Amino acid sequence: MADVSELMRADLHRVGQVAALLARAFQDDPILCYTIPDPHDRVRLLPWLIGANVRYGCLYGEVYATRELTGAAIWLPPGRTSITLPRALRAGMFATPLKVGWSALRRLVAMEEYTARLHRRCAPPRHWYLAQIGVEAARQRQGIGSALLQPMLARLDADGLAGYLDTSKEANVSFYQKRGFQVVADGEMGAGGPHIWAMRREPRPHAAI
Repeated sequence: MADVSELMRADLHRVGQVAALLARAFQDDPILCYTIPDPHDRVRLLPWLIGANVRYGCLYGEVYATRELTGAAIWLPPGRTSITLPRALRAGMFATPLKVGWSALRRLVAMEEYTARLHRRCAPPRHWYLAQIGVEAARQRQGIGSALLQPMLARLDADGLAGYLDTSKEANVSFYQKRGFQVVADGEMGAGGPHIWAMRREPRPHAAI
């Protein structure tokens, strides 16, 4: 079981390292396979694409990683759970069309619009959003994902705040359910897109995580 004392809060100087590990972890993610179907393109593009998410998280949320950089999680706080144009520009997302191409961009926008609708419908007004979490493939099922979640879930319980996430991997649903998240909506994106599960966790002040 991974030790939570091994976690660090990543800053902008760590964006490249965190993005690289998350890019490896998300090579087979259904959303990213839909967005960038060619596996060679995913290897090439995901470090930059996910790097924009990591940079956004460092600027407007909190990013945590293991000290060995085997796993990382991006959280966005109440009031900043939606990506706005000014924040996206500051995070460098304006270059996305040039980096990924228009076909991938259209699929990416469709995916983001779909998940944003779920988010608005299913999340409470004040909540923390788990925007992304990933663990190196060779280090999965060793407690790293749980260690990444534990401190923030304890904090949410202490503050009386809900958590929200969405996932496109059915195998992840039971993992999150064991940590207090419940499926509040699910469905197909359409147009060949993946199935998405929206999950919400109510605070549990007296429960162990």
